Amino acid sequence: MKKIVLINPQSPDNFWTLNGLCRLIHKSALMPPLALATVSALTPPDYEVTIVDEAVTPIDYDVPCDLVGITGYTIHQERMATIAAEFRKRGVFTVGGGPYCSSHPEDSQRMFDVVIVGEADRVWPEFLRDWAQGAPRALYEEPEKLDIQTLPLPRWDSVRLDRYGVGIVQTSRGCPYDCEFCDVVALLGRKMRYKTVEQVAAEITQLVQRGTLEIFFADDNFIGNSAYAKQLLRRLIELNQTFRYPLRYTTQVTINLAQDDELLDLFKRANFHGLFVGIETPRKASLEAANKRHNLKDDVKEAVRKVQSRGIIIIPGMIVGFDTDDLAIFEEQRVFLQEAGLLLPMMGILMAPKGTKLWHRLEQEGRLLPFEYGNNFFLTNIIPKQMSKPELEARYLSLLQTVYTPEHFINAYRAFLAQVDLNEIRHNSAVSRMIGIRTSHISYLFSGVYVIKHYLWGDAQRRRLFWTILKMTVKKSAQCIPLALYSLVHFASHHEFITKRLPGPV
Repeated sequence: MKKIVLINPQSPDNFWTLNGLCRLIHKSALMPPLALATVSALTPPDYEVTIVDEAVTPIDYDVPCDLVGITGYTIHQERMATIAAEFRKRGVFTVGGGPYCSSHPEDSQRMFDVVIVGEADRVWPEFLRDWAQGAPRALYEEPEKLDIQTLPLPRWDSVRLDRYGVGIVQTSRGCPYDCEFCDVVALLGRKMRYKTVEQVAAEITQLVQRGTLEIFFADDNFIGNSAYAKQLLRRLIELNQTFRYPLRYTTQVTINLAQDDELLDLFKRANFHGLFVGIETPRKASLEAANKRHNLKDDVKEAVRKVQSRGIIIIPGMIVGFDTDDLAIFEEQRVFLQEAGLLLPMMGILMAPKGTKLWHRLEQEGRLLPFEYGNNFFLTNIIPKQMSKPELEARYLSLLQTVYTPEHFINAYRAFLAQVDLNEIRHNSAVSRMIGIRTSHISYLFSGVYVIKHYLWGDAQRRRLFWTILKMTVKKSAQCIPLALYSLVHFASHHEFITKRLPGPV
């Protein structure tokens, strides 16, 4: 039996990995590698497949194997090249795939024996047949956006799920919107494709049986089709009633969620406690220029208030560096975040990923730098229009430091608490059960203890922040304590990341 090793490379430390949060709750990484678990399930049974996530397990380059498959985003490009080179030195056949290879097929072909471009659902088995016959092509391309209802259940048998903070499920691919700076459409298309509700339920049940207590839905827009989202949310509510411990959920949505009260209520009842939302900027001119017009239909602060009134924390994606941004944008962003009660901004500089409309436009204008980081924190590959690149990066770093000071967090948290509707919190039976010790899984309690220890065993500034947030929370209602702990653990993670990367006090 031939042996295949599938590798998920270690990510450079960044906002998205939440390494500080993982250390606080004693986990190795945030989410397990869903792409590799899916590829494993697509592999014929006459192969032995092992998944290695470098964030959890060191790579053994001398492991006996016949084939190594490596996935990754642009941020992983250097690590992917290093891993592939080490195995090729040992005479092991290598295959590269994932978003980086799809966006950079020419560069990838210098790194791997075979490169897969596009969705691997159909071409992976095709490649394995060719490879078994000794005649694989150097490049396999999937030109179509495939029906994901044909996908099998991901295989988690070689993954230590207990080492991850949350489980992961994908219910859809694609996004109906076409924001200029986003590569989702370039990679996955605008036409939304969905798994059946029962497929999703089966994946969730499988994870629960392996001990998962919280799930992130890896959809670029969970509400791209509101009718499907409502059907799925109702099924999640039913599922939670069958589990011993109610699952908690997070995902990614657009801010127009606030336009649909029924949808909002279903998110609350299904026990979603955090939503990533691409708000980007308070400037309407920037949203218009970036083709993010769905953010222009309502007052964004009011939309944020409606969502957060349900006790669901918005994690906003924010960007500086649009062509319409001048030097005033940095203070505008700071004030907006504080007044809107947005506690945990994922603040980045505008980046032009290869293949996006922004990338093509800036290349034509001569404003695209000849490299790509794959990470829009700290650096950019664009030449800004209304300021210099060093000026953009320096002002951005100053803004980042400011919004992750305890003082800013306290003021934003005060605005957030004012938005929370206690009637909505009290009527959310899943949240109420989560607070009760008898029905809370022991890991939730340990996580809370770890967070409290981090603050109370820290310096005077940490202790002051913890007691200030706790007093504000209890004054509002003890029902809000889970929201306080959720906010504090994420703030600690981001604050640690920024402090390690930036000079001066934060």
